[in-house]
Amino acid sequence: MIVSQKNCHVEVHSFEWAIKFRQPISAAVILACLALLIATPSSWTDNRIVGLLSDTLGFVLIVLAAFGRIWSSLYIGGYKEDRIVSEGPYAIVRNPLYVFSFLGAFGMGLVTERLLILAIIAGAFLLYYPLVVMAEERNLQRKFGQGYMDYLNRVPRFFPRRFQWVEPDTYPVRPRHVRRSLQEISWFFWVYLILHIVTGSQQDSLLANLHIF
Repeated sequence: MIVSQKNCHVEVHSFEWAIKFRQPISAAVILACLALLIATPSSWTDNRIVGLLSDTLGFVLIVLAAFGRIWSSLYIGGYKEDRIVSEGPYAIVRNPLYVFSFLGAFGMGLVTERLLILAIIAGAFLLYYPLVVMAEERNLQRKFGQGYMDYLNRVPRFFPRRFQWVEPDTYPVRPRHVRRSLQEISWFFWVYLILHIVTGSQQDSLLANLHIF
């Protein structure tokens, strides 16, 4: 169904707040998770095997997210406002950057070993970010018209129906955007390292207190 210009404008306006407050809400979620990390114990203190599996899976998801964001940025970097990008990961889902960011954030949640932090991260992405995506999609519908509607009907939003590879032999890449993407994904590994240090020191402190008693 093609959205009329009038209805599209109304829908864009109704979701614009989601884009406007994306950074403040993300910052609030991060601060809440940090507070819980400091104030609450591990959800599986008594089971080191579960803790090891959680940390390992978290690291795997973070690595997958980092390389996935680089892959996505190679295609979208510098072109988002110019044309409809439908190659590479954008031939599989319409929002691969958000998908990989969710995997990375969920991986970090696993590393914290707090189920409540995992729930907050999952809730923030599953409840809030779809509103951001809908606002962005309405803007793209208004900008690119039928061409974007065809892409929207062909490629799913988040969950791939099939893995169809659309990879050109050559693709113009803008180095400045690639460099920025590399800088951004480096934070995945810095945060993983910091979380690993924090959770490890908390476990050492808990074991020391147990030995005292």
